[in-house]
Amino acid sequence: MTTRVAPNPPSPYATADPSVRHLFPVPAFLKAPPLPGTLAPTGCAELAVVPPAPIELMPGQPLPDGLCAGCIASLEADTIQANTGPVTACDRCGMTTSHGRWCALCRAELHRITEREAR
Repeated sequence: MTTRVAPNPPSPYATADPSVRHLFPVPAFLKAPPLPGTLAPTGCAELAVVPPAPIELMPGQPLPDGLCAGCIASLEADTIQANTGPVTACDRCGMTTSHGRWCALCRAELHRITEREAR
């Protein structure tokens, strides 16, 4: 019997679909998953907040309901999807980005600032 997982924690700087849970691929060179509470790239090439507890996915076991279809596709293909959004200049730093108004680095920094101010 599969269970349903909750969506990722919210952030005004996340670009990922807020109604589903996203997965965070860990490239071999990083050797560690992103820290809980941070804004990080997902398997579907968007940005989402890392939840406090990871989902334990076991080979051969059914996946829980509520996972992002794009993240599942990346997991099954063992690749990270490319973001295909329109490329513009980040309003904050000027770098090119396909994440809308702000690039991924500025979004992550703005998320950190917002989280720090909320404490």
